[in-house]
Formats: sequence, C-alpha cells, structure tokens
Amino acid sequence: MSGHTELLDSPHQLPAVSSPSPPPAPVTIEAGLPPAARAIVSSHVVIWTVILTFGPLGLPLIWLSPKYALWSKILVTVLTLGVTIVLPIAVTIYCSQFLIHPVLDAMHHANAAGGAI
Repeated sequence: MSGHTELLDSPHQLPAVSSPSPPPAPVTIEAGLPPAARAIVSSHVVIWTVILTFGPLGLPLIWLSPKYALWSKILVTVLTLGVTIVLPIAVTIYCSQFLIHPVLDAMHHANAAGGAI
C-alpha cells in the first residue's frame, strides 16, 4: 500500500481541484410543479379566463407564472382585489339608494295617510 501524503506550506493552502463543479441550476417557483400545472401556469388564456371567471381564486396562477413581471403581478392583484371588494359595496349602495329607499318611503307615506300597503 503506497500512500501519498501532500504537505501544505500554510494552513490556508488547499490542494488543486481537477475540474470546477457546474453552477447550480436557477431556482424558480415553477420548478416544483408537475408538467400539466406548468402548462396551465404558462398559458395567458387560461390565467385570464380563471381570473375573469373566479376573481381572486385565479391570483395564484398569475403569481406562479414566469411570464409576468413583478410589477404586473402586483397591478393585477390590486385591481382584482379592488374590483372584488369595491364592486359588491357599490352594488349594495346602489340597491339601497334606488331600490329599497323608494319602497320604504312609499310604505311610510301610506302608513301616514292611514293605510298600509
């Protein structure tokens, strides 16, 4: 058994490495997705169909998609959540002002006149 021992001149000196290791692969969100999910996340048509149909439930698709920049993901998220929150409030106020109040006023005037509707 012939053992070869290399003495180093200083404690910080390392022996030469024969070949450099390859650089690590870039880590992306979609790297862990199955191929079918990658196809869904990469399709603009599917993403916009889900967002326009189901609203905020489609937001994870746009955040997993590598095709959109960060600023566009934030913009779509803010707009989607804004419409989801503001639209029901606006419809409620509209229905209250133009549908329910006239009926309540008519009932109040009828009761004041001595009869009920």
